[in-house]
Amino acid sequence: MQFLFYLIFLPRCVTISILTLSNMNVEIIRNVILAIGWPVLFVFSIYIFKVGKRAYSAVNGSLVGKIIKVLVYSMLVEMYSLGIVSTVYLLNNANGIYIVLPIFIVWGFVFVWSINTIKKSSDLANNITLQNN
Repeated sequence: MQFLFYLIFLPRCVTISILTLSNMNVEIIRNVILAIGWPVLFVFSIYIFKVGKRAYSAVNGSLVGKIIKVLVYSMLVEMYSLGIVSTVYLLNNANGIYIVLPIFIVWGFVFVWSINTIKKSSDLANNITLQNN
């Protein structure tokens, strides 16, 4: 329940606090988001791939392994799609930070949730495999 509270409340607070910025500050924030966003996206992609590969190799061939593989690929496609669309939108309109920033905050929560799900399912599958042997 607390997760849903932060998922709904936090993006609105950030958006409201940004609304008072001048155009110069909006452009600076846009440039910072673009300069930091792509390297962070690349690092998170490597991290997701490593976590997913470790989890998949632990449960290789099982249904859980196949679900993890699909989850990792879909997360990567989602991340780069969000990055490309957000970049194009921010480059065309500096005020796009009012829309892009809350979306990235919500995405951050979902990202953490997905990584935790991958790790927990991998651990659960490992425990089941060890109990059967």
